[in-house]
Amino acid sequence: MTEFSIFCGPLDLAGEGVGTVLRNVRERAGVERIAPAVAYHAARDLLPHNPLRVVADGGAGVSFRPEWDRYPSPALRPVESEFAMGRDLLGELCGAARSYAVGVDAWVVYLHDDGRAARPGVVRNLYGDAYPHVLCPASPEARAYAVALTEDVCRYPIGTVLAEAPHWLPFEHGHGHERRSVPLDPAAALLLGLCFCRHCRHAGDEHGVDVPDLIAAGRAHVQDCLMGDPPAPGSAGRVWRAGLREYLAARCERVTTLVADLAAAAARAGAGFRLLDLSAGLLGWADGRPEGPPGAAATGELGIDPAGAGRTCPVTVTAYARDPERVRDEIVAYRAQAGPGARLGVALRPMSPDCDSAENLARKLAIASDLCLDRVDFYHYGLSPLAALDRIRQARAIAAHRTHIEEEPGCTDVEASS
Repeated sequence: MTEFSIFCGPLDLAGEGVGTVLRNVRERAGVERIAPAVAYHAARDLLPHNPLRVVADGGAGVSFRPEWDRYPSPALRPVESEFAMGRDLLGELCGAARSYAVGVDAWVVYLHDDGRAARPGVVRNLYGDAYPHVLCPASPEARAYAVALTEDVCRYPIGTVLAEAPHWLPFEHGHGHERRSVPLDPAAALLLGLCFCRHCRHAGDEHGVDVPDLIAAGRAHVQDCLMGDPPAPGSAGRVWRAGLREYLAARCERVTTLVADLAAAAARAGAGFRLLDLSAGLLGWADGRPEGPPGAAATGELGIDPAGAGRTCPVTVTAYARDPERVRDEIVAYRAQAGPGARLGVALRPMSPDCDSAENLARKLAIASDLCLDRVDFYHYGLSPLAALDRIRQARAIAAHRTHIEEEPGCTDVEASS
């Protein structure tokens, strides 16, 4: 049985009202679950139907009432989002949802939190520079914060924690007005996104990496780019020979164990836990036209091991693409990495740039059914025109009709489809 859910933000609930949002979700979109962003990073959003703001800038923080003593230190405590406007929006939503026959999940962005640089656990690049917008999943302090956040959210009667970014982020993603005027080849961009804090160095040591040698090779490669020149021939190869592959494996191990810890914390509270893998979504985010290999080929750059994650919890593939066949390719490629026993879902955008018709969305929903996905999440209530909510209901009706008229509907054999 496939679950259908829609993401929303705190300003949607505070601005439109909890009842209005729930009514639109249930009646216009025809969706049975809602996943509010209860812990989120800063953003600049254009909100087509919000009565409070058309453009909302900021909003990092949580939209529930934290129990502060749960957290490892005052420096690693969540802040309350200004978009929550002083309200316990998760509590209000949980209290009202049953009347609308809507289930509540919790969308939690863990380590991409746009916090202060002067605190334990922030990422440090190969030059020692701090990335204050992201915490390091190898840091014991950051891991303790993530577990505490899970336990705090799961005090509420939610169904599932939808976990975004319990891992590292790529270099060119998610912090203010990112600027650079020198070209970076793929190896340099990867290197500048890696963390070399003492905890990551220790993890590399455990995997047999000569970390000082890797840093030296990495800096030499990046330096060519900083000079405005293409890297010297063979430079990227020297970085890989210096242990980059093993260093990436060490990162994946740290994320896999953190995901297991978070899933266990949710389970102790009686909640489910699901990883939102951003690897595919980053490719198509800007224009809905991802190119090159599917996102499953680059999961290791974030520290995600699909097989390890898939053994621990269900995973949702963020397949942001206009072409339904690209959506299929992303899911099939991910399942090949995660293994046939992994429970997979998909996140889809029912609006621009991915979708301009119910027919397009219905084709994607048919693929989700064909591949036996257990969940479909729609991104995102507040960013979508209200007409996109109607499109969800229409697309579900089209897809259900097609399934009904098939003689023996069933799941496609994934190996055959690949």
